[in-house]
Parts: sequence; C-alpha cells; structure tokens
Amino acid sequence: MLEVKNLVKKFDKNIAVNNISFNVEEGRIFGLLGRNGAGKSTIFRTILNIFKPDSGEVLYNGKKINHKITDKIGYLPEEGSLIPSYTVLEQFIYYGILKSMSEDEVKKQAIYWLERFNILDYANRKIKELSKGNRQKIQFIIAVLHNPDLLILDEPFSGLDPVSVEEFKKMVLEQKEKGKVIIFSSHRMEHVEQLCDDILLMNKGKEILKGNLQEIKAKYGNKELNDIFIKEVGATDEE
Repeated sequence: MLEVKNLVKKFDKNIAVNNISFNVEEGRIFGLLGRNGAGKSTIFRTILNIFKPDSGEVLYNGKKINHKITDKIGYLPEEGSLIPSYTVLEQFIYYGILKSMSEDEVKKQAIYWLERFNILDYANRKIKELSKGNRQKIQFIIAVLHNPDLLILDEPFSGLDPVSVEEFKKMVLEQKEKGKVIIFSSHRMEHVEQLCDDILLMNKGKEILKGNLQEIKAKYGNKELNDIFIKEVGATDEE
C-alpha cells in the first residue's frame, strides 16, 4: 500500500503541496485531479524520492521510499523523458538497466510489449522518428517493462488517438487486475470515471475533495465528474 501522510512541499515561498494525505491499496486505481499547477506532479516526484518533503512522509508497505523501493516503481512522466538519438530498443535497455534488469530480460519484455502495441517493427527506429502517440506508447512500455508493483501515470493518454486510448485503458486495467498500486492524473474526466476507484481533487496545493469515486458521485446526485470539478474548483483543468 502507498501512504502519503500530511505531505508539504515548498519552493521558496510557494507551497506547492499543502498537507496532503491519501492511501492507495493494491489492485486499486487512484486519480489525482486538479488544474495545471495544482501540485499533482510535485506529489508524484516526491513519491519517487526526486523531491524531499518539507514535512510529512511517503511510505510504501510501511517503509520510506529509497532506491531499492524505487526499482519497484514504474513512472510515465507528463513531459516525457526519451532520448531522441536512441533507438527504441536502446531506450528500453537504458531504462531497464537502471531498474536492475539484465539486457536479456529487457529484450524479452520489449518484444512482448511492442507486439502488444503492434509496433514491433519500430524496435530499431530512433525515438526522434516516432509520432507523439508512438512516443507515448514507448513511455508506457518503459513504465511497465520491469513489472513494477507501483505504477505512476502522469497524463498517460496525452497525444493518443481514440483507438490507442482504448488500448492504454485495457492495459492499465490489466495492471490493476495483477494487484498493482496505480496512481494517475488526467485532464480527461471521462477517463477518470472509467478507470478510478478513488480520487483526490486538488487546487493550489490543497485538498478540495477526496474519497471513493462512486460515493462522491452519489453525494452530488450522480453528476458527471467534470460538473463536480467545476462546482468545487470553478473551472475545468483544461483552462
């Protein structure tokens, strides 16, 4: 289980994350929602131990996250982190070795996932030659290549066509069925409604709304999540 307890993160005088707490259990998908600048990516990077919290803590299975635990985390960043001059396979090997995989293990998993996405013939193409959608597929494969226990997906559907979005959803749900802890953010509220068990709505680093998605919807008269978002925050995340 992932536990975020009373997390505070400041940058100079700006409080990016202000006393945020939540838990995500195995086999559940947690949606982190809010406008750009709400603090979502800062929380992700704190979970990954990239940022150190000013106060509060992040625990995974009761332990503070260290290098050994980060090897069990898969991360798809919103901004992308691919090396344009590498081939797809070289990119997989680079990240796989960082996650303590052998080169043979990387190649085996790479073939499996490239076949799943029907892009096996892209293995020796350079990253810079790929479309935005195919680069996003490569980012997703990197996130799951080492079979992580905790999966963090920051805007995973960005740049994807509708068919690819459905492929991604199916694969995310497969990870849930395997008992993974999954946390993700998305601008698209319909994706959140289709995938998430629980949500946290944030604004300017603060918690606005948190809980089981179906219970929250029932409380608001089963309104669409986007309408609830507008009511609580005053505008959609896409503004």
